[in-house]
Amino acid sequence: MKCLPVRIQTCLMATLLIAVGCSLSRAAPQNDEAEKKQILATAREKYYNLRRLGLIEFEASIKPNWQVVADFQSNPDALKVLEGMNLSISIDSESKLRMGHRTDLIPATEKSSDYMKKIFADMDQGVSRFISTWSVFMLTSPFSPVDSSYEIREFADRYQFSRQEGATNVVTVTDRGFRINEIRVTGENFKASLKPLLKEAPGGLILNGYVANYETGSRQTRVETRLEYQLVSGLQLPHKVNVNTVYEGKPAQIEWLFSDYKVKVR
Repeated sequence: MKCLPVRIQTCLMATLLIAVGCSLSRAAPQNDEAEKKQILATAREKYYNLRRLGLIEFEASIKPNWQVVADFQSNPDALKVLEGMNLSISIDSESKLRMGHRTDLIPATEKSSDYMKKIFADMDQGVSRFISTWSVFMLTSPFSPVDSSYEIREFADRYQFSRQEGATNVVTVTDRGFRINEIRVTGENFKASLKPLLKEAPGGLILNGYVANYETGSRQTRVETRLEYQLVSGLQLPHKVNVNTVYEGKPAQIEWLFSDYKVKVR
């Protein structure tokens, strides 16, 4: 069990990638403010939005698939400890995330207790970072509010939305139908890129996964995420999330299953 927390931490630290800040832009000076706002409003409406469809809040249980994290055949005791851990999340009406966890096992030693706390902390961090990216597409919008400061450049085959926030610059590139091809974030000593995988669904485009790269100094992180959804109270909510990462040259994988939803809608 000594090496397992390192592998888990490697995977979960990598998911810290871009909590993609909602952004947009337009720099086509020939377009007036009214037209810019209409373009931005149309772009926002193209995407599936749980709030717009009536979601107030939800909570769910999360079960990590420990079999994809490491090979436990040689250490069944470790697997038994991990399988006894229970995780949960809740997101309230203000989109505030809360993490919960408990275990069915009583740690036999202080070392075992510290081990459990470390894994819970790493899982909390990994899930919260995934949710921060997922919520941009599913709870709020990958585009800035219509009344925000932004630029939009219009090309024959694409739009480019841009926004400056202090020393950070965010550029969102879409096709002419506002399907996002890439979000690029640059700042002091770092740059990040997120390429979403989107699918058509009743209600708009849904985030079906993403490939993200994050560079800071000599450190590089790559994250590939795939999602499966389930219909709960008429809403598309996560069922399975699989994350493959390469953090500082070290590959890792984690998978979460979401179940037992309690959903409040308007």
